[in-house]
Amino acid sequence: MDILAKSWTGPRVLVVEDDPVAAKVAKRLFAGQNVEVDLATDGRVALEMYRTNRYRLVLSDWLMPEINGVELCHEFRNLIGPYTYFLLCSAKGQKEDRMEAYNAGVDDFLNKPLDPQEFYARLTVARRILATEDALVAQNDALEETAVKLEESNGSLHLASRRFEELFNGLPVACFTFDENGFVHEWNRHAEIEFGFTPGTACQQPVWQVFREQAHSPWTKDRVRSIFGLESHPSFDWKLKRHGKDDSYYACNVIALRDRDNRPVGAVCTNLNITTRFLAEQRIEQQMEQINQYAEELEEANRKLNHLAVTDGLTGLWNHRRFKEMLDDSFESHVRSRRSFSLILLDIDHFKKFNDDLGHQTGDEVLRLIAERLRETARPHEQPSRYGGEEFAVLLQNCDVAAAKRAAQRILKSFRDLCICGRFITASFGISTWREGQGSSTNALVTQADKALYYSKQHGRNCATHWEDVSDELQQAA
Repeated sequence: MDILAKSWTGPRVLVVEDDPVAAKVAKRLFAGQNVEVDLATDGRVALEMYRTNRYRLVLSDWLMPEINGVELCHEFRNLIGPYTYFLLCSAKGQKEDRMEAYNAGVDDFLNKPLDPQEFYARLTVARRILATEDALVAQNDALEETAVKLEESNGSLHLASRRFEELFNGLPVACFTFDENGFVHEWNRHAEIEFGFTPGTACQQPVWQVFREQAHSPWTKDRVRSIFGLESHPSFDWKLKRHGKDDSYYACNVIALRDRDNRPVGAVCTNLNITTRFLAEQRIEQQMEQINQYAEELEEANRKLNHLAVTDGLTGLWNHRRFKEMLDDSFESHVRSRRSFSLILLDIDHFKKFNDDLGHQTGDEVLRLIAERLRETARPHEQPSRYGGEEFAVLLQNCDVAAAKRAAQRILKSFRDLCICGRFITASFGISTWREGQGSSTNALVTQADKALYYSKQHGRNCATHWEDVSDELQQAA
């Protein structure tokens, strides 16, 4: 943009000319360049107008009443403001005159009468010089602004440095900094308290040298090297042992500092004293071990209680309560799977005589012998229980009529060598079987086995009878 055509509060060119014809010529020449012009007819008026508008270009006649052109230029130069390019018009051409004008601050000369080509050439020079002046002023302003900002930045940096130092020293945790070679640079007050080293002792020493008396110290050359080789911030717990003092435990977090090229320049290390927490965790761990031990003992006791709750105390077999649970479960599962299962009830023959003739202790031993033989004889799918008194029960899973009869005979034969105090021990068996299509219930199954057992008792004892073999006969007798 033309320096003379920029927006302004008023015209950018002042013509000082007391000759109306010459003034008209000058204004016409400026108008050809789209430049607005103000006219002053003498030097004093021009000076007042300049104080108000501070024109960037002045074209003045040399010879004027009261104040001539050279004196006017000298007055302009004494005023503070943006630079004004001063063109002096005159027919004078002597060297001495021109030297006087140059010394007063005149920039260039135009001869009268004004020649358009010379005028436009000098105007071009004026524009270039004014543009250069403005650029220099702008650069100077920018430099001054940069200098102010730099000074402010230095002040802020100094203040930030002092604040960091105060903050670092005032942190309630032990902190220190070290460079990529491991040398300590800052050591705050809490580090002095926690570790027992003054900043004068610790700073400018490798961190592994600071803690050299620490057994199994985590601060090694390899540790420092690994810190600056990791992208993430490493953290670890470590223990400090000091002579004559209790061990201290710390949670350490290290932040590696890098420059814009991601090169390591230093690290900040914080060490939080976790001794109280560590000791509490140790106590909690010990207590948890005791609790776990108590829990295991309690679980074992509960297992024993549960076992006792479903076990016959004399024989060690399942008791009547457990037998009923197993019978119900078996009935439900076999009905669902449509598979047969069977039940054996057996009763010790003449058990009352063992008690009456040999005493109840011998009777109890008879029960234990029968129970032991049932345990030895029973197969994995057979579940013996004490039904009550001298009566026992055996559940036969997935067992049809034929298999149930074979199982009863096997158990019956295993009793043949049972003897106590010169008397053989025998038993009578009753068998019942559930199979698909049979609408029996568990009560009906027990009743059938019980009636078959009664049939065995009535027909010589020491034998086994299945309900289906005698059901018609028992029903007719009823």
